[in-house]
Amino acid sequence: MLKRLLCICLVCIMAFGFSACDKKDSLPQYDDREFIIAGLWAPRDVSEEGFQLYKAAGFTALSFSNHDEMPRTSDNQYYLGSNRTMKALELCKKVGLDAILGYGDTWYVREIEGEDYFAGTPFSNYDYYDEYKDIIKAVKITDEPKKEDIDKYKSQTLIEDFKKVYPDARYFMTITPKHASATAYGFANYDEQLEYYAENIMSKFEKPLIEVDFYPFPNEEHNSYPRWDDWLITYEAVAQTAQKYNAELSIIMQSSAGLEFASELTEADMRLQVNMALAFGADTLKYYCYTVPTIHYTYNYCILDPDNKPSDLYYYVQDIHKEIQSYADVILSYDWDSVIAVNPVGFSSNMDMSAMMLNEFKDTLYYETAVASADLAITRFTSDKYGEAYMLVNYAQKDKNNVATVTFKNCKKVAVYGGNGFDGTPEIVELDEENKSRVDLAYGEGVFVVPIAQN
Repeated sequence: MLKRLLCICLVCIMAFGFSACDKKDSLPQYDDREFIIAGLWAPRDVSEEGFQLYKAAGFTALSFSNHDEMPRTSDNQYYLGSNRTMKALELCKKVGLDAILGYGDTWYVREIEGEDYFAGTPFSNYDYYDEYKDIIKAVKITDEPKKEDIDKYKSQTLIEDFKKVYPDARYFMTITPKHASATAYGFANYDEQLEYYAENIMSKFEKPLIEVDFYPFPNEEHNSYPRWDDWLITYEAVAQTAQKYNAELSIIMQSSAGLEFASELTEADMRLQVNMALAFGADTLKYYCYTVPTIHYTYNYCILDPDNKPSDLYYYVQDIHKEIQSYADVILSYDWDSVIAVNPVGFSSNMDMSAMMLNEFKDTLYYETAVASADLAITRFTSDKYGEAYMLVNYAQKDKNNVATVTFKNCKKVAVYGGNGFDGTPEIVELDEENKSRVDLAYGEGVFVVPIAQN
C-alpha cells in the first residue's frame, strides 16, 4: 500500500512538474487570423469551376481586374454596377471567396455607362450589393495615381459617399515602387509621394490601406534597372507610412514570367517574395498575374498558363499559402516596427542592403545582435499584448544559403515559425550557454521567431 501511495505521489509530482514546465514555456493563445490573398487579372472564366480553381490555390479574395481583350460591355467588364461584377459576387458568395472590387476608373466605363457615371455620388448611385457587403473587403479606386489623381479622389463628397455605402471596406490605390521615379507622378521624391497619398487619402479613414507593387525578377536586358537593389528601401518606406497612419499593408508580388521579366520563376523565388512581404507586415498578399493578359502582356506563364491551366507556379503558391496561413494568427497579432540588415563582411554592394545596415533596433526586449554568412534582413514586430517578435529573411540573391546566429537576451528559448513544409507547429529552440541560436535559411526562406520570456 505504501509503495502504491509513493508511486501515486511520484506521478503527481511529475505531472505537476510537466504542467509547470508547459506553463512556463507556453506560447500565447493568439486570436484566429488569416491573410487576405488574391491574384490580379481575375479568372476569365466567371464560373463556379473557374472560381473553385482559383480558391484551391489558397486565394481567399477575388480581385476584380479586367482583361484588355474582353468586349467593352457590362457583361464583360468589372466596374461598380456592371453585370459581370454582380455575377462574380454571386459566385464569390457561393464558393466562399471575399471580394476586392474595382471602382471602374477607365474611359470605357464612361463609354458603356455614359458621362455621368462618375458624377456626384457614384457609390450611392450604384449601390446594388447589400447582400454582398459582408464579403466586400475593399474597393480599388485607381492604379498608380499621379498627384492629380490623388487630388481628384481626395474629394470629401466622394469619400463620404464611399463611407456611407461601404463602411467596412477599404478605399485604396496602388502606389508605385521607389524605382518608378516619383517625378513622373508629380512629386519631388518618393517620401513626398507616400506622404501626399497618406495625408490626402489614408488620413480620411479610420481603417486605411496602402498598397505597393514590386517585381524583383527582370529579364537579363533589365538587369541594370534597379529592382532588387531597392526592394528593402521601397518596403521600408511603405511599411513606415502604414505604421504612421495605423494602416493595413497590401503588397503585390511578381508571378509573371517572360517579356520584361525573367523567363522562369522557381518555388524559392515565390517563397522569397512572400517572406519579404510578411517581414514588412503585409496583411494582404496579391500576385501579378493570376491569368495571362493576352494582348499587351503575353507572358510565358503566370499562375495559370496561356491556356488557363495551372502552371508550376500554381502549385508552388498553393503550398506556400498553406504554410503561411498555418501561422497567420501568430504573425498578424503583431505590428511591424522596424528593419535592420546584417552582412558577413560589414558592407554590401546592394544599395538598399547597405542602407539597412545603418539601421538599429531601439530598446529591444529580446534581440541582442546577429551575424550571418550572407545578406540577412531582420524585422522587428511589436504588440502591447504579446511583446516582441522578429522575422529573419535570407536576402542573398539566387540560390545562396545563409547561416545566421542570433544572440538574444531575457529568454532561454524561442519558438520558430515558417519554412518549407511548415504545418503550424512551432519548433521550440533552446538557446546555448551564450544565449545564441543558429538559423539555417535556404534561398527564399524566412522564419518568424517569438522569444519565450523567462518567468
